[in-house]
Amino acid sequence: MNIPVDWSVVGPSVIVAVGALVALLVDAFYPRRTWLGSGLPASAALVWAGFELFRLHDEIVPFTFALTLIVLAGTLVVVVASNVMNFENAMPPGEYHFLLLSAAAGAAMMVAARDLVTLVIALELLSLPSIALVGLRQGDSRAIRSAWTFFLASVVSTAITLMGISLLYGAAGTLDYAGLAAGLGDTELPDGVVAVAVVLTIVGLLFKLGAVPFHVWIPDTYLGAPVMVAGFLSSVSKAASLGAVLTLLLVALPTAYDTWSPLLLLVAAVTMTVGNLGALRQTNAVAMLAWSSVAQAGFLIAPVAVVTRSGPDAPVQYLAVYVLANLVAFAALAVVLRLRGSTEYSELRGLARTDPPTGVPLVMAMLTLAGFPPAVIGLVTKYVVIRPVVEADHVWLAVVMAVNVMLGLAYYLRFIAALVDRPAIDDPYRSPSPPVSIRISKAAVLIGTAGLVALSAWPDLLLSNLP
Repeated sequence: MNIPVDWSVVGPSVIVAVGALVALLVDAFYPRRTWLGSGLPASAALVWAGFELFRLHDEIVPFTFALTLIVLAGTLVVVVASNVMNFENAMPPGEYHFLLLSAAAGAAMMVAARDLVTLVIALELLSLPSIALVGLRQGDSRAIRSAWTFFLASVVSTAITLMGISLLYGAAGTLDYAGLAAGLGDTELPDGVVAVAVVLTIVGLLFKLGAVPFHVWIPDTYLGAPVMVAGFLSSVSKAASLGAVLTLLLVALPTAYDTWSPLLLLVAAVTMTVGNLGALRQTNAVAMLAWSSVAQAGFLIAPVAVVTRSGPDAPVQYLAVYVLANLVAFAALAVVLRLRGSTEYSELRGLARTDPPTGVPLVMAMLTLAGFPPAVIGLVTKYVVIRPVVEADHVWLAVVMAVNVMLGLAYYLRFIAALVDRPAIDDPYRSPSPPVSIRISKAAVLIGTAGLVALSAWPDLLLSNLP
């Protein structure tokens, strides 16, 4: 089998991969270990890949362009915000940036993949460095345990996906997406065999999205990983998985709509409900965001279930806002953890009063995720993902989504109430670390917050340009 490679399309992924190698080499030969030493070439590679993406804009499918842009921009925010770990001797900066950009290259490749071989390779390129990132902090037994949990769940999901891919190849005789669409329509195999192949193939991608029942790794992994690694997993990894699912369903499996649509509708309803119920019980901000990411995966999957009828606009637009709000939240919590040593609600009480540059963006991010004014863009995107579900006559799922919006309000507003409450102590914490690392991370938080404010003031900035 000879599958041609369009190097112009995979150009951004190649640039990011080269940037990962350069960051590692710079760190190896730099006379002093510093996050800026490897962080600068990593950031430069992501910016260069972004320019290359815009140069190829006319040659790329619109939703693929949008998802790749989300992956690159999200990774850049993670790189900048990770400067807060500059003080940690246990975190090697060169290896960190190498693994982070390697995973980002895999994420971008997942979005661009147009055959199942490329998809599997990209999936592993995203997964393996991500697992290493979780357990990278030296001497942290909890991080190592979380990495093992992530690894075992990833292995199982990949094995299931490969089983599905082997069945698809047997049914269609090709691994190319366009060939699969034609081959599955003409296959003489029983419908049951094709249905099993489709379901097994999708399962592995649902794992990356954190859908139930493949969500069990998320709470433990997010709590054990460095905060910005958890932010990367909850945003960039989800963007890559959503892009892979959208492309697979739209290009390769449109004829199997009656098989995968009911499955995704059910998974979406269960995922958002389980995620929200789990988040209601949390008193730690990172743990709450972990369960929240499960719930948000349900809102992403719901419009995907009807994507062949409504198009990819709704999930991509929702994803863009979710990724921005989530990265602002995780970046702010990374700073908070550095300053206060904890992300428990009790330790964050009054943060919006004692440290407005960190606390206020955290409030804005929570309002956006909740879809509650003044974060208008969060409310708008909630409507955007519910509308195609209603138009496809799945009113029961729309009702479930509305109920889950209310559940989300309960724990988001509870956390916001703690942030704006009177502080438990009057004396604010002071950071003993070099101020430059904190300033850089706070700058990323403030820039992201400015983006949320701009989108809330002018929602058309998003709705008219993505995908």
